[in-house]
Amino acid sequence: MTEKELWAEFCSKKNIDINTPYEAWGFGGIEEGDTDKLAQLVLKGKKFGTASSYDEYVMEDVLDEIPQPGDYSVILDSNDEAVCVIRNYDVYVRAFGDVPPFHAYAEGEGDRSLQYWRDVHTEFFKECLDETDMPFNQESRIICEKFSVVYAPGQDFSEEELLFVEPSMDYAKEIAAYRQEMLDADSSFDGCFSMKRMPDIQEYVDYCIGWANPRRKADEHGAWGNVLLVIRKSDMKMVGCMQVHNVLTERMKKYTGHVGYSVRPSERGKGYAKRMLAKALDFLSSFGFEEIYVSCLPDNEASKKTILANGGEYVETVFLEEDNVNLEKYKIRLS
Repeated sequence: MTEKELWAEFCSKKNIDINTPYEAWGFGGIEEGDTDKLAQLVLKGKKFGTASSYDEYVMEDVLDEIPQPGDYSVILDSNDEAVCVIRNYDVYVRAFGDVPPFHAYAEGEGDRSLQYWRDVHTEFFKECLDETDMPFNQESRIICEKFSVVYAPGQDFSEEELLFVEPSMDYAKEIAAYRQEMLDADSSFDGCFSMKRMPDIQEYVDYCIGWANPRRKADEHGAWGNVLLVIRKSDMKMVGCMQVHNVLTERMKKYTGHVGYSVRPSERGKGYAKRMLAKALDFLSSFGFEEIYVSCLPDNEASKKTILANGGEYVETVFLEEDNVNLEKYKIRLS
């Protein structure tokens, strides 16, 4: 099927104006066959991110063509046959050295680790800039995109799909609404990092970005991790929030574990927490963990069910003195 045929089919079935702008392209790679391999990873849901060189757009004087949230693309295979239609939901520019682990995971390649992503893309971006006078280094600017598949022939995609998004001001209104609903319900801000104490959304977003930056120096707490907003694809509403820790403080090791999460009060009871924890476990596997730990209050039956549904094994009950609470600690083995 050609790109135009697939686009027309998509527009007809999804009631989209056929004159809506889109780009048609195939994934680049270093090895022969990468274009097709990466397209298949997209269809399997393992790849939902890609990256390109910002400096190439500068050199070609086409900054107005930089990808944006909401952009559509038709993905092509190595024979220029159309595979699927995707749509961006998150785009940002970072220095190569600042690209966080979650983006590497989103690209779906190799073991999905940041180190693998850096190794492969160092070679890739060097080739991209090889014929220019711009050197590639840790400060080279990279466009990081996250996308979802919105159409593929013969495949159905749930309207309840969840998108996992790094905090940005593109989602400022959703973050603010989520925060207010949690405050109104007097709900615990588990997995929200410093959202409760930061009414300034820009401050909160910047804090989350800094916390995930792999180049930042360890603070007195010594932790690294990623905050992920959980967005329902059908209406782009923020339904949950997670903290996923890849480096733990002593307090985390003893008590709270690798993952914290919460679901918006009005969206509870819909199975979102189970899916959120499953995504966190998959993400953590990219760091090479064989097992992770997660905790909950003994009377939080919903959280306990979520942990057990994801393979949790009860370890012990610990007393967190500074908060004057008991916590049930669970271990989950990663296959």
